[in-house]
Amino acid sequence: MSLNSFQQISEENFLRLEAYIEKMQNAGLKLPSRGGKVNKTAVATACGFNRETFTQNKRFEQRLDEAVVTLGLESPTAPEPPRRDGAAKARITMLEQQLAALRGENYELRRKLARYEHATLTGRRVIP
Repeated sequence: MSLNSFQQISEENFLRLEAYIEKMQNAGLKLPSRGGKVNKTAVATACGFNRETFTQNKRFEQRLDEAVVTLGLESPTAPEPPRRDGAAKARITMLEQQLAALRGENYELRRKLARYEHATLTGRRVIP
C-alpha cells in the first residue's frame, strides 16, 4: 500500500470517529467508560478500526479527548460487589486451604500412577 492509501484510510477512519461522536451527541448519550476513563476499545470497535489508532495517531486521541469534555463519560451501571464479612472471609480461607491440600494430594497420586503405569508397561517390579 502506498502512503497515499494509508492517508486515505486514516481520513476515512477519522470521519467514522466524527460520525460516531456526532451520533452520540445527537442521541444525548455519553461515551462508554471503564474504570473512570473512556473505553477506547469500545469506541474503536463501534467506529470499525483498531484501538491502537488512538495511540498511533494523535489527531484521533485529541478528538476523543475533546469529545470526553463535551459529552462526558457514562457512569458505571454495575452495582458494587457485596462486602464480605469476617465469617465469609474465614470460610473462603478454609476452602482455599482445602483446595491446596487436595491439589497436592492429586499431584502425588498422579505421580504414583505414572510410576505404576510405567512399571506395567515395562514389566518391572515397583518398589513403593
